[in-house]
Amino acid sequence: MSTSLGALNGISPFIRHYEGLSYDREALHRRHRRAKRETQPQDQTLQLDFRAFLRNFRLRLRRDTTGFTEPFEVFSENISSTADLSHLYSGELEDEKGSSCHGSVIQGQFEGSVLTANGTYYIEPVHRYTSQPTQHHSIIYHEDDMGKRGLSKRTLNQSKTSCLLHLHADHFYYRKFKSVEAVVAQVASYVRAVNDIYDKADFDGLKLINFKVKSLSVMREEDETNPLNRPFLGPEKLLSLFSESNWGNYCLSYLLTNRDYSGVLGLAWEGKTGNWGGICSQHTLMRDGSNASLNTGLITLQNFGQYLPPQHVQLTLAHELGHSLGAPHDEGLDCGNLGSSGGKGRFLMFPHATNEIRENNDKFSPCSIKHISRVLKVKKDDCFVVSDQPICGNQIVEEGEECDVGHNETDLCCHSAKESVGIQCRLKPGKKCSPSQGLCCGAACVLKPSGVSCEEESDCQLERMCSGLSPICPKPVAKANMTVCSLGTRVCLNGNCAKSLCVRYGLEQCDCLGDSKKEKCHMCCQQPDKPATCASTTSSVLTRHFQGKRVALVAGAPCSAKQGYCDMFQVCRILDADGPIARLKNSFLHLVDLDEFDDLAEWIKVCSMKNIRDRLIFCKRYRDWTAEDWGKVIFSDESPFRLFGASGKSLTGEDKVSATISPVSCHQ
Repeated sequence: MSTSLGALNGISPFIRHYEGLSYDREALHRRHRRAKRETQPQDQTLQLDFRAFLRNFRLRLRRDTTGFTEPFEVFSENISSTADLSHLYSGELEDEKGSSCHGSVIQGQFEGSVLTANGTYYIEPVHRYTSQPTQHHSIIYHEDDMGKRGLSKRTLNQSKTSCLLHLHADHFYYRKFKSVEAVVAQVASYVRAVNDIYDKADFDGLKLINFKVKSLSVMREEDETNPLNRPFLGPEKLLSLFSESNWGNYCLSYLLTNRDYSGVLGLAWEGKTGNWGGICSQHTLMRDGSNASLNTGLITLQNFGQYLPPQHVQLTLAHELGHSLGAPHDEGLDCGNLGSSGGKGRFLMFPHATNEIRENNDKFSPCSIKHISRVLKVKKDDCFVVSDQPICGNQIVEEGEECDVGHNETDLCCHSAKESVGIQCRLKPGKKCSPSQGLCCGAACVLKPSGVSCEEESDCQLERMCSGLSPICPKPVAKANMTVCSLGTRVCLNGNCAKSLCVRYGLEQCDCLGDSKKEKCHMCCQQPDKPATCASTTSSVLTRHFQGKRVALVAGAPCSAKQGYCDMFQVCRILDADGPIARLKNSFLHLVDLDEFDDLAEWIKVCSMKNIRDRLIFCKRYRDWTAEDWGKVIFSDESPFRLFGASGKSLTGEDKVSATISPVSCHQ
């Protein structure tokens, strides 16, 4: 067994105390190569023994690739290859029950973490922190010996629980670790640590949210033609450039870099319920005609010239992913003081750093839970995928389960996850079904009769009726394509209210021509790709389609080439170039296509509520308002609600909306 070289100090401002390790790297490398050649999982094991911190560490390791999808691809210089994950391991200490260890073995050197009854130890190569010759090749330090420096800010379908990630390691990041294997090992540690945080969270009934890496791009060479490689890019500009690519095939895409942003450790677009940020957002049309993906973020390894230990990077990634899932910072009267008493520390989304790592630092506050839950419930099923294994207790009936009522031991129909393994998630004797199986099972554990409604009719889908033969509500039947929906302004397509009314007549929606501000809030249509034919529905050229009937845009809809909004009187109000609405327009309006103005109205609803003093009463009373109702509130000076700008000044008229959308940064 190798021994450490005793206590050392001064290697990093973030590590107060550590010890050096000098076990035989060549011997470990040989054992790793033998394990790599083995074909049976039980033989892909590794042993590493060393002594440090006055105790023996006997690591018993086995191959572990659970943080990655199969197959997992690495892209380098636009060349795709299947990644070698044989260097990734997990395991436990031989003589300590309940312990665990996770890491990688590269060139005979272990890097990772060891969880013991006395806390977590971290093991890293010493060259990460110094280029000076040392008597040891690795360092080991305890989590209690990690500190944070300074008081800077972090300011600048139920079964689908897995968010698939794309990670892009730029050449600055690659240069730090010097091999694709080492980069993969870092990524594995990030994903495992992040999942440990999210696995423990209950997002209003949504549990076991997790992340898996679907693909990893590694830039081994510095490509001067790639704008991302320019050396003097600020974090906002870097994220903007990275967001120009289409990452719509992924739940989220994050850039990994090793740049010094003087306190900024990460940056991410905050998740919203529409398509303008965070998880599941698709490539979106911008004001200048370009496209961008807002399901993006970035993290860096450096802070004020110092390399950050993995735990700091892992917490940064978890924090930024929290933004991507919809959590703002814990601020304000309701959220800013959470965790300030009791000695457990601030929660994960708190905007200020603390001087040491506390119990709450890797937990979500009730405020964050609320925000993330709201976004997950709206967007999760758009891009999350089903986790690999069924989990009894998550209230999702998966393959191999008859029912799943979570941990509810009093359920009449189904054995809960708290009961013995043999009967968990099985129907109780004599019960025909469980409501957990579907909407067509009644509370008395019997099937509802045929013809009982299980889903109401919607604009584009027929009412669904139980069959009397299954607890599952039948699949929805779409109404005929081109059925009019959304107050007569859209038509159905494949069961969704998805297209402009113009499409019904082989036309496409366009911005109305002329100077009339009223006509700019009429629906106008044109022949495909012929802007000169654009005309209002009241125009004589469209009489055969609309019979001269005026079709008004919904209040709050963009108008005049998206330079303004339609007000409650269907008049296009052009934005003041210097006012707060212009800031809103520049930061948000360009993200929204005309076909998405229902989402825009939803966003206006959310932003408006943020500025209303009595928002709880407000939410109860007005939660069912339509987009048109909200347009009247936002743009009417007779509105009973007072809205406030950033300066605290009460707003009227065109200044009534002052909120903006921008990426959220994480500072050390």
